[in-house]
Amino acid sequence: MIHKGRWTWGRQLQWGILLFMIFVFSNFFIYDTSVYFKSIFNLVFSIITFTIFIVSAGTTQALTKKIELTKSVLIWGGICMIVIIFDMAIYNIPKNIYVVFTSRYFWTNTIYALSAAIFEESICRGLFLSSFLQLGIYRGTKFNVTRSAIYSSLLFSGLHIINLSSGSANMVFQQMFSALAIGMLFVVVRIITNGFLWPILIHFILDWGPLVSYSYSGDNDWIITIVIFTVIFLISIKTLSIFDRQIMASSD
Repeated sequence: MIHKGRWTWGRQLQWGILLFMIFVFSNFFIYDTSVYFKSIFNLVFSIITFTIFIVSAGTTQALTKKIELTKSVLIWGGICMIVIIFDMAIYNIPKNIYVVFTSRYFWTNTIYALSAAIFEESICRGLFLSSFLQLGIYRGTKFNVTRSAIYSSLLFSGLHIINLSSGSANMVFQQMFSALAIGMLFVVVRIITNGFLWPILIHFILDWGPLVSYSYSGDNDWIITIVIFTVIFLISIKTLSIFDRQIMASSD
């Protein structure tokens, strides 16, 4: 039921890491260029990354057939949708989008958000997730989707360490913790829709804001972050385990 892809799991993983390294070093190289130029560069690079993923997988689908919308899938899928809406609320997404629309940097902000969504989804929910799914098939791993989601989300979290070059350690480590949970949630969306449109769209909306992003403030920063994103992580784990049971049942 899981697509095996054209490339081996190791090759996909290597290309994911390589593309991220190229992206980071190229952005250091064009650091002194205009914001508009950097936004266009990132968009072009993200499209190239997405194309490479398509070549490696042969499809945008993770499964050979969609997850059956059983009662448990609908219930937990619905809970995940509520979590996404809640996530948008705590990130002040409506306010951020309003600021973007009233800003003279509308196109720059929009292109930045779109390129980030395409690039990060192509790397993390594309190359990384696909590679771990294939490795799970090779090893006959139970709960393959859940395990692969955790591994790819850990890498997604780790990629944010590059933000230490422009932000405080406290803020960046909070981003990394939240990215782990959000990454799991994006895998839920990827699997239940069996495509890339919705993960990219939701990721884009979450990132769609002024270039100066928000951060939690106050003495309870870590308490708030841990509570909120641990709940999101556990809900995602539960939902993915339901998907896994259905996939394993169809393979029997």
